[in-house]
Amino acid sequence: MRINPGDSVAIIGPSGAGKSTLLSLLAGLDIPESGDILFQGEAFSGLSEDQRAAVRRGRIGFVFQSFQLLQGLTAVENVMLPLELTGMPVAQAKQRAMKWLDRVGLGARTHHRPRMLSGGEQQRVALARAFVNEPALLFADEPTGNLDRRTGESVSELLFELNQETGTTLILVTHDERLAGRCQRILSLEDGTLNEVAA
Repeated sequence: MRINPGDSVAIIGPSGAGKSTLLSLLAGLDIPESGDILFQGEAFSGLSEDQRAAVRRGRIGFVFQSFQLLQGLTAVENVMLPLELTGMPVAQAKQRAMKWLDRVGLGARTHHRPRMLSGGEQQRVALARAFVNEPALLFADEPTGNLDRRTGESVSELLFELNQETGTTLILVTHDERLAGRCQRILSLEDGTLNEVAA
């Protein structure tokens, strides 16, 4: 499988087919027993755990079904976190985080903690956090899975808008055929085999 910069790719397949495992392998969270995973020409799977973490910190973003926001932090603090982990000064990180929260429509909710936000708002915070470090690659695992249909459509619209604006490569795992259909390419994983599906 080859994914080119700027592509949007959906990975679909039945439950238990290994879609989330494939995502973990592609993100360097797990290491394959055989074969290689190359990221920007570099053998990602050959790096140490610390080296893979450094690559993820600087060049990869994540959006999860369960949002994965830290409950003790405000929206702006959650979005700042990836920047602070790279060593960016707090004032600069806050300024960039505020810009991204404004971009996702939450400029007035920056000091709210996750429990004070709706599911859709929490996922918008998660999108801002995923894009704030301007990643080359964004992984999204069932990004609308915990949202009602209307909210899910709003969040997916925003996800693809940001993907287009930033030129970030998007790889998403989904059971939602409409969401998959928004991608340039669809890959189906079943019985250990990955096949291209006509988008």
